[in-house]
Amino acid sequence: MNLLKKFLKKTFYIPGMQFQKWDFKLPDMNIKFGIPSLFGFTFPTMNIGWPKWAGIRLKGGMWKVGAMATVLGIAATAGIFFATTAKLDAAPTWPQAAEYNAQVAYDLQREKLHVGTKNVFADDVPEPQRHTQTLKVLVGGARMSEVNFDTISLGKASGLAIGLQIVGTSANTLQCEEIVIDGLEAPSFNLENSNVYQLVVQDNTADGLSISPAISSTPQNIQVGSSRGALSIPAASESTYDRIIIDTQTADSICEKLTLKNIKLYGTYSGNSVDIQNIDVGKLTIKNSIIGDGTGIDTASFTIATSTAVSIATLSGNIEKPIAIK
Repeated sequence: MNLLKKFLKKTFYIPGMQFQKWDFKLPDMNIKFGIPSLFGFTFPTMNIGWPKWAGIRLKGGMWKVGAMATVLGIAATAGIFFATTAKLDAAPTWPQAAEYNAQVAYDLQREKLHVGTKNVFADDVPEPQRHTQTLKVLVGGARMSEVNFDTISLGKASGLAIGLQIVGTSANTLQCEEIVIDGLEAPSFNLENSNVYQLVVQDNTADGLSISPAISSTPQNIQVGSSRGALSIPAASESTYDRIIIDTQTADSICEKLTLKNIKLYGTYSGNSVDIQNIDVGKLTIKNSIIGDGTGIDTASFTIATSTAVSIATLSGNIEKPIAIK
């Protein structure tokens, strides 16, 4: 008790102020219970009083008892709060590595994409294949305004199939007025199974180029008439992930403009480090990019496949040279 008194004196010391001596005494409480006889047997009388602790007394009426109860209640509440919140794990928020459902946010009429869920894996997935640092956006069914990724580093030394992916199905596509890929650096690039009204490929350097889209009247010049009610996805910039995945496999999605600027990838991939499929876009621009996996210019690292239909194509300033992105 003396140690407690010394601690309280130091804790509640204010220069120039002197508190009165602490003198606690609990109010008297002596409650008796008389229990009636039963079949001639009389139970003993029960007395209930305050437990006694040496050195602690609380003088005064019941208001001091109430004050003490309030203090103890606050202390107990604080203890429970810290004991429970210490074990809680806050949900990830954009743009932390996680999975974000843009369709749910759009259906709930949220203004912005904000809260995600942690990347989870089945128990039988080996640890090296648990890509916990992936930024995945489920956009199927959502109507979005501008989506921007700027100055992002992706990849890992090995164990990845892709690093940057846009994926849908033949029935469910990402439909954008414009997509701009500017300053991309990656071991490989692939575009297929898509419809592009106007394709611009300019000032790119690659360790082998294969640009062979099918000229077709099928692609539509998509224009997003209004962004009213569209979901806003805040720009993600100056960040690092192992992968970025934009997934529209569940339904068509609409985007006014998607910008991928200064995205850098490294590592060894079992597929294409950048793989874009199932997009319908009014104008696609790929410029100022460096693509190369070190296999030589006779094996294309930059590919636009014949399964991509294009109405108008502008190809200029693209050169081939031996490049290996490390």
